[in-house]
Amino acid sequence: MFVLQAIGDALAAAGSMGWEILWPLVLGFTLSGIIQAIVRTDQITKLMRDDSPRAISVAT
Repeated sequence: MFVLQAIGDALAAAGSMGWEILWPLVLGFTLSGIIQAIVRTDQITKLMRDDSPRAISVAT
């Protein structure tokens, strides 16, 4: 009986952690998709052509 309780506790902890990281993942992928849909690739390439401080701040 102790083993089943331990497995149940482990599954509950895993489910809780999965639920806690789900919304940041969804938010991050949504924001990334919006940016990729709005900003054109050639604009990004033009702004981030080298490793200057301006290009790094644009990437950030």
